[in-house]
Amino acid sequence: MSFKIFTLQLTGKIGNAEKIEAARKKLEQTYHAFLEAECSAELERFRELEKWVASGIPDQRKRELQAEVFKGSLEYNQLREYENLKKNKSFTDYFKVEGSPELTRFLRVDGSDKLKNYWEMKDYAEGEYLQEQREILSQRYAGSAEERLVKELAQLKKNKSIAAYFRLKDSLALKKHLEFANSDKLKRFLELKNVPKTAKEARKAFALMKQDPEIRQFFRMEKSQDLKHYRKMEGRHVLERYEELIRETGKDAFRQRIAWLKDPKKLEKSDSWKKFLRFKELEKSSDIVFYKKFKKSPLYRNYLDVKDSFDLARYNELKKLIASPEFLKRKAWLEDVHKWEKSEEYAGLEELERLRKHPKVVLYNKYKDAADFDFLKNWEVSFRDTFEGSEVSPRLWTFNTLWAERLLQDRYSQQGDLQGYTGGKNCMVRHGKLVVQVKKEKTAGKQWQPTVGFVPVDFGYSSDLLSTINSFWQKEGIFEAKIKFSPFREVVSSCHLLGEEPSPQITLLEMGPECRMGVLSMVDSGKPVFKGIGIKNLKPGKFYLFRVEWEGSRFTWKINDQVVFETHLTKPDAALHLNLASLVVSEIAASRLPMGFETDWISCYRRKTV
Repeated sequence: MSFKIFTLQLTGKIGNAEKIEAARKKLEQTYHAFLEAECSAELERFRELEKWVASGIPDQRKRELQAEVFKGSLEYNQLREYENLKKNKSFTDYFKVEGSPELTRFLRVDGSDKLKNYWEMKDYAEGEYLQEQREILSQRYAGSAEERLVKELAQLKKNKSIAAYFRLKDSLALKKHLEFANSDKLKRFLELKNVPKTAKEARKAFALMKQDPEIRQFFRMEKSQDLKHYRKMEGRHVLERYEELIRETGKDAFRQRIAWLKDPKKLEKSDSWKKFLRFKELEKSSDIVFYKKFKKSPLYRNYLDVKDSFDLARYNELKKLIASPEFLKRKAWLEDVHKWEKSEEYAGLEELERLRKHPKVVLYNKYKDAADFDFLKNWEVSFRDTFEGSEVSPRLWTFNTLWAERLLQDRYSQQGDLQGYTGGKNCMVRHGKLVVQVKKEKTAGKQWQPTVGFVPVDFGYSSDLLSTINSFWQKEGIFEAKIKFSPFREVVSSCHLLGEEPSPQITLLEMGPECRMGVLSMVDSGKPVFKGIGIKNLKPGKFYLFRVEWEGSRFTWKINDQVVFETHLTKPDAALHLNLASLVVSEIAASRLPMGFETDWISCYRRKTV
């Protein structure tokens, strides 16, 4: 009997497992809500506004607004400036002209094509026209380039070689002559001409061909003066010049140019003279006369002085400004004694106070510096089974121990055990809980006997065992299970951790002849030694949270979050796996069977890595 467990229960320090679970669930929900709040737009805006308030901007703005009044303000001075400009005489004279019929007519003429044409004609008459007049009158046929071209052509026409060249060029006679020069007949004639006199037949053929009309005509043409002149002139530059002069002097424009140069009235017929007469006509028109007179008037000169002046621009700017909705709104704002309450800064402070009461902001501020979430922040689930399915998960659990799997690939019982293991048949998931049943029934199995080894045995009871040898191993961390405390003296039910070696065994819970938590080790003599705490004083039939926390060499056992035992161990120093088992150590009355070893859930945690 453990006095410590008795005292802890008596003082209520071992709380209710369901309440602890509910509190954990609520804390986890609160943590998720906290994380959501931490990323929320409301908190972001709240922080932004807090930073803004801390900067002093709202207080500074409040002082600025309270100091803003209409009298002496920029708007007040702008209104006074506008009223003073409005009374100025130059402005009154300006507005006499602005919009008047005279100005309308003046502007109409000023922008007209007629005035534009007048100024162009005036500039032309006083400048370009005089130059064109002198130029036209100075141009005569005698000594002109055209006269020189005509004379050059006349001279070339007198050349006999050129005349002969153009008689033959493109003629049928020349074409036939050139074709015959390449004929086979001429080639044969020339061959026969050079044969020896001894070749009588060839000489006779030559004499016959010599009388051929085509050959006679060919050689007459070859001896002609025209062909000699043609060949002399062929390819010479003077032919190109002759043809160029023929083309140039034959153009209508060339002949018209000569006629114009010889015309004594070419000035009166020119465009220059017509443009000059148009200028004289425009100069006498009523619009032009009015335009020139109005432009010199004092009222118009004042109009021009004011029109583009800074003062008029300022007047118009102020007139538009003081009539604008923005100015009127600003004037009303400056005259408003409640402007602070209407400001964006005041609205920002109001928003800050509203956000301060927002559930997300309240939640965040409550927990931001608290340690409530330290576990959730620093630890993560590495293994969990809540047994919510219809059967035990084969992915998580193996119905055997590490050594049985390695040595036999089968299950076996220890010497003295009365049960055989059924490989999962005695494990069931019922109402969300794992139940390992012990039944009164014959079960064939194997048993370890130190003197002979593994021997077949027919057991009188059946049970089961589970481990995570194929799914989960972990070095250090937290290992916790919610298990129903219902000990039977005849049955040892345990939840424990084992490594590659059978010792030490870290026991989360053992109930049966001994109800305890701690570490089971094998000493050098081979005898088991248990170091821990007895828990027989726990209330039977209730679920408890049995927990081991392993950090370095330090091991801490807890029941319902209450520390019940602590120790330091040099081993284990490697990863461990979970084991659940029920074994029969003495005969049980059949009326008490089947009995069940119930586990609601198992969870393991490891520290989060950065």
